[in-house]
Amino acid sequence: MELPSGRTLGTLDFVILELMAEYGFIRWSEQLIHFSSVDSHVYVGGREDFTDHPDLQWALGRKIARLVLANAHVRQDQKQQCLIGIPTAGTPLAQAAVMVDFSIRRESSDNAREKPRIIYRIMREALKAHGVHPDWVNGKADPLKHTYWTVDNTVTNGRSKLDARDRLKESGYPVDDMRHLILVDRQQGGIPNMESFGFRDIVVAYNLLDITYAFGERGLWPRKRVRAVEQEIKTHQLVW
Repeated sequence: MELPSGRTLGTLDFVILELMAEYGFIRWSEQLIHFSSVDSHVYVGGREDFTDHPDLQWALGRKIARLVLANAHVRQDQKQQCLIGIPTAGTPLAQAAVMVDFSIRRESSDNAREKPRIIYRIMREALKAHGVHPDWVNGKADPLKHTYWTVDNTVTNGRSKLDARDRLKESGYPVDDMRHLILVDRQQGGIPNMESFGFRDIVVAYNLLDITYAFGERGLWPRKRVRAVEQEIKTHQLVW
């Protein structure tokens, strides 16, 4: 299947798209949904539409783990890859990738098991101001040992990524050397906005228009709806 972006879909991608449509991870609402930066008919999930379905958790965890490890391989990065989900939707995505990676390595060759496992840390929604570790993240940064990634379900205008970066910097993380994984880019200006603010290493798993196009081609959505998404994105660009 030739996608609007020129990308191709593999076997895992087709599984993910089918499950996204079935569980409403990507869903259409006849009524406009109000988000902080835009009103839209399209919702990108990552809450109960993800956490209630272990099959989707496994598939998306596998996708994220593959992207992280492929990026490390290309860069010849031997450090341990550490994922930090942007709350709240990013946290279970990071956890899913770690658990899938661990499970697959456990069943693989001795050589695969010896390589550093993907790990994750939890970013809080509110600053912890009490106890032994008052911080945004449950662990101190160790850039000599780890390569850090932020993980999130989607990007619209990129504002939440800037807020997360500020919190990570406050917690002592090497924000200028971090990588950033976005599961679904809504293609409304978020990635250019992030780049304009110095985010250099951004990995996007899926573009929204690729997903909805595939939905239409596979009969999961009516083509009229697919065209409506295209028009909505074209009309509401949020580049700063």
